[in-house]
Amino acid sequence: MIIRVQRFRRLLLATLVFLCAAGCVRREGRNSDCKWPPERAAGPATTRHFSEDAEFAEDLAIRYSDVHHGLRTPYYLSGEDYASNRDRCMARLFGEIAKQHNVPIERVYGSLGQNRAYIDLAINLPFALLYCLVAAVVARAIWRRYPPAESGWLPGATMILFLSLAFSVAFVMVGDIWARIAETYRVGNGHMSYRADRLLWARHLTALFSAAFATFLLTAAEVARRMLGKDSRLETRSMRPTFKKVERPGRAGLNL
Repeated sequence: MIIRVQRFRRLLLATLVFLCAAGCVRREGRNSDCKWPPERAAGPATTRHFSEDAEFAEDLAIRYSDVHHGLRTPYYLSGEDYASNRDRCMARLFGEIAKQHNVPIERVYGSLGQNRAYIDLAINLPFALLYCLVAAVVARAIWRRYPPAESGWLPGATMILFLSLAFSVAFVMVGDIWARIAETYRVGNGHMSYRADRLLWARHLTALFSAAFATFLLTAAEVARRMLGKDSRLETRSMRPTFKKVERPGRAGLNL
């Protein structure tokens, strides 16, 4: 049990390292005063660099509005006031980024949220692999409980169909929580705000449910195929005739 916990911790640590390598939001220079911190070295004017700067500026704007116009502050007036001050701060920071790189501000706005491919992969791949492992374990348990050779295919197939629906629903629910926790760690801010709408689960919920349903069924079919193949090989071996080795008499027997 201790070894499994250690392996899980190592996997979690590797996932977080992979996640930050894919695109963690900057930690240095954070503030809640709507001020753009000077960069140590201005990176090349690439789409990825603009996306990272825009995402950092967006986080600064959310922090600013949370502190100065948030719901739990004495300065809170309304949700509209909160959003307008956040957007005003973001526009100011985007303008400073555009001025620093000598590009139109529209390019900064357009790059926000575009660097998502590797981030979505780093967040969701470990959870997808875990789901496949759980599906294989559950399918194996079902086929052992209802072996087709004894009970026929109907009981096991019915249980597989029912659990595939249940596990698909659980997949999209737990996966959304998983992604929100990972994204919170990546951005370094517990208040996701509207940024949660960029997550893969918010944009492709139906497709993810369908993929989980199909994955469970295919995994169960593959497990059944392997178990039947293993049983047939064992049955073939048990039907093979066995020959006993006949010992020849030695010289002592010939001299009787």
